Amino acid sequence: MNGWINIYKPRGISSAKSVSMVKRAFKGDKVGHTGTLDLEAEGVLPMAIGEATKLVSILIDAKKQYAFTVKFGAKTDTADSAGKVIETTQHIPRKEECHQICSKFIGLIEQTPPAYSALKVNGERAYKLAREGKEVQLAKRNITIYDLKCTGYNEEHGTADYLCECSKGTYIRTLAEDISLSLQSLGFVIELRRLKVGMFSANTAIDISHYAELNLAEVTKLLQDKCLRIEDVLDDIPVLEASDSHAKLIRFGQTCQFDDDQNYDLVWIRNNGHIVAVGSLLERSFKSSRVFNL
Repeated sequence: MNGWINIYKPRGISSAKSVSMVKRAFKGDKVGHTGTLDLEAEGVLPMAIGEATKLVSILIDAKKQYAFTVKFGAKTDTADSAGKVIETTQHIPRKEECHQICSKFIGLIEQTPPAYSALKVNGERAYKLAREGKEVQLAKRNITIYDLKCTGYNEEHGTADYLCECSKGTYIRTLAEDISLSLQSLGFVIELRRLKVGMFSANTAIDISHYAELNLAEVTKLLQDKCLRIEDVLDDIPVLEASDSHAKLIRFGQTCQFDDDQNYDLVWIRNNGHIVAVGSLLERSFKSSRVFNL
């Protein structure tokens, strides 16, 4: 099987367990995913099957959309509700302030990943070191917030809801803390949902929370019926049509010329309705970065 499965990871189920469920259904096929979700988070977790795994890096670079809720008045060691409170404040920002602060974070910003993250420090996962009580220092990184809106406010509970569209590498827990600090308060995430990854959305995702009730054959059939084509993730990337001779040259790793004066950093090649390769086109010469064995 080759293609994409749009999984909706429930809260309380790890990304690793979600991948394991899909691997059992597609036994013998390589399975890859496009970025983990915290255990306390839920949402879209697209998975690549077979030859589609060659495009995982492209989807990782895609824009992502999250909905999250910030609880003001306290800070936890994990920046979410799973951690322990380490600091408190009496100041709770007003509704209008929660709306107005959004513009400050739109664009290219600097962010320090949380200690409780899957990033590696000297070969060890940061969250593992943090759980052992060891000091974790992670370098700041540049991320892009394309859009940020306050979509709800609850004065009684001291919470605000946000909708964020962002680049890869964005940590919503850190964003929530930074928003809170900018409002002269403290805060942590109590709800987090990933709504979109590129062309994959929560509205069309397969909820696997009830899979324990199904046998393996039923799960396999359900996933196979929902499998998308490999090239579906390339809808917004230019495509060039290749002849049979062109396709043969590409598959053998040989130079291939196309009658196109446009240069492309990323383009994909199609032959008889099937993807052949992805790569770049410079001065009519195509250089492949991934070739598909279909």
